[in-house]
Amino acid sequence: MAGDGLADTPFRQGPFARLLLFPLGIIYRLWTWSIRIRFSSDDQKIYSEKSSRPVVILLWHNRLFLAGEWHRRFRAKMNCYGLISGSRDGALLETFFGWAGIRAVRGSSNRRGSQALRDLVKVVKSGNDVGITPDGSRGPRYEAKPGAILLAKLTKAPILILSFEFGCSIKLKSWDTFVVPLPFSRVTGSVKLLEHKEIFAGRSVDEATLFAQQKLNEMTKD
Repeated sequence: MAGDGLADTPFRQGPFARLLLFPLGIIYRLWTWSIRIRFSSDDQKIYSEKSSRPVVILLWHNRLFLAGEWHRRFRAKMNCYGLISGSRDGALLETFFGWAGIRAVRGSSNRRGSQALRDLVKVVKSGNDVGITPDGSRGPRYEAKPGAILLAKLTKAPILILSFEFGCSIKLKSWDTFVVPLPFSRVTGSVKLLEHKEIFAGRSVDEATLFAQQKLNEMTKD
């Protein structure tokens, strides 16, 4: 339970808090539904819709607003799990992503990190996608940590790099300049598949992390 004080137990939203937040969930679903998402190439759209292989999805933290809606539209036949902090803030994010159909695995480098990694390995090996923001919940912005790459190495799953280029949007004054696209705006999605052999060809986990970071930054336009 959230209030037991154990470091390895994630905080959870209670039923009353979920009820109070429910109207926000309706607004969020309508908001993201109104946004027009297109791909930068037809090949990217075909891959996203047709592939049934589980993938480790990497995107920067400030692109998270549309992650669930993108998966619902273009990876609908796959379940997706997201790594979410075990903190109180993570409990709110768990509710937020639940509105978009993203299931939560709770943990971070500070709370339940090793257990969360084991849980994620089971999720991928069971045939599900996993989404991770490699710059974490606190940054630094656009600097990848090795957790997602380690997951890909353990499961031998390919990595799907995902980024969005926004039209009309608002940038929040947060550590990552979190981007919120306006309703009915246009967003261009870009994806790139990195196969296991390509990622780890003669590279350590740290070197592969820098490689994935470079590829993701190449697709990121601010």
